[in-house]
Amino acid sequence: MFSHSGRFAFFRLFPKWGLGAFLFAQVAFAADSAPGEFGKDIQLAPFVVNGQKLSISVHARTSSDRRYATGFAEEVVGIAYETMSRSTGAGLVIVGREGEPHPVIVIRKFLALAAAGQLDPTMAAKTAELEAFMARWKTMLNLDHPDDDDDDDGENEKEFKITFDMIMPALPLPLEGLASKLYQISWAEGFDDAKVEQKLRSLTAAGLASDGLAKFDWVFYLPPRNAYLGVQNELIDGVMKKEKMGLMKRAAIKTALLAFRPAVKTAVEGFRKGMLFMTVLAARSSEKPADIKYLTMAYTNVLMPDFKFNGGSERERALEAIAKQKLKNAEYWKDPYVAPSRLATFDPAAYAAFEGEYGVKTGKDGKPTKPSRVLTRKDDSYLWQVSYRRKPRVYFPAGERLLVSADGKATIEFKLDEHGELTGAEERWERGRHTIKRRPEAAVKKVTSK
Repeated sequence: MFSHSGRFAFFRLFPKWGLGAFLFAQVAFAADSAPGEFGKDIQLAPFVVNGQKLSISVHARTSSDRRYATGFAEEVVGIAYETMSRSTGAGLVIVGREGEPHPVIVIRKFLALAAAGQLDPTMAAKTAELEAFMARWKTMLNLDHPDDDDDDDGENEKEFKITFDMIMPALPLPLEGLASKLYQISWAEGFDDAKVEQKLRSLTAAGLASDGLAKFDWVFYLPPRNAYLGVQNELIDGVMKKEKMGLMKRAAIKTALLAFRPAVKTAVEGFRKGMLFMTVLAARSSEKPADIKYLTMAYTNVLMPDFKFNGGSERERALEAIAKQKLKNAEYWKDPYVAPSRLATFDPAAYAAFEGEYGVKTGKDGKPTKPSRVLTRKDDSYLWQVSYRRKPRVYFPAGERLLVSADGKATIEFKLDEHGELTGAEERWERGRHTIKRRPEAAVKKVTSK
């Protein structure tokens, strides 16, 4: 589900393709009819969790959308309540309609106009808020980032790439701050592209004073329930073109993948529930942001199809996984990762014994082929090569047997045995550790400790 690098990656359900591949959908931009006054379709949905009365507000324009959103939200908010043991606050779930643009569309339009100098100066100054919002969202989704798994040996470069734009129409989005207000503006203008642009060009700080959603502690945009259905043909066609498959092979694969439809639906729903769970915790929990991320990962892992028989109800397994992650979170904070400072000066001779090869990669025949890590010196820094198809990461001395990455997000500590011989290296980053043994056939050098 996620690599040992600790990155939040929902899109790892199926080998090579990932969940992201199953979310693609083309949503047409329709502005032929205004959606009406925003808010008139909001209804309160009360429910009870362990004797505690809770409620969610749902904005839906059809009875089927309302049933879907209500059941969806009650399940997730109930889990969030038991996770926090406190009120989940006043929340609103907005269900999108087919033909209406995703909220990201108006956000991008605002940013484009700001970049072109076509907004009021007071509005242009708010671009940093939106850019930070989008960056946080993409980070949660692990989109548009290279895969850092160490076991693929760079093979991902040959794969069909899933981009943010491909799957954006089917992605849920927490609406907050300026993003929420821009969505309301888009709604008020009937999602008409020209009218929305005109409104943004004339927008001032006074125009943002009114906020119809201010009474809610959190607001969650939920794309149309079936927004992902178009993904399968798009994905299959993309993969097959990449692999240059013949017609017969294409037909066989398409037929085989039909069996995965129930799993795809389960995976998409699990992903959406994870995002709502994270939204509620981010708004109402006292947990640290990093802890919320890992609690969400624990919850979502349970929701993903694994094609195995699992005992107990899904709810029971979810709460059990969350409880276990809480213990892990508490354990982590006893010794959290802290980026060390680089040494102002160092003696290269003191680190010479650490240079060389670590770990072993094996070929298809099971025989060792090449090291999984290589450390080399370059001027006043060191290069830690993980894959021969990627650029090596730059590290600097930070202690007697310690290197720190240039961005401060990772360290390498070299391990010695009781005889002072180098045995391996421990990579460490926030929430993760990984030890790699010194390559067996590499010459073992004795390290003199100070």
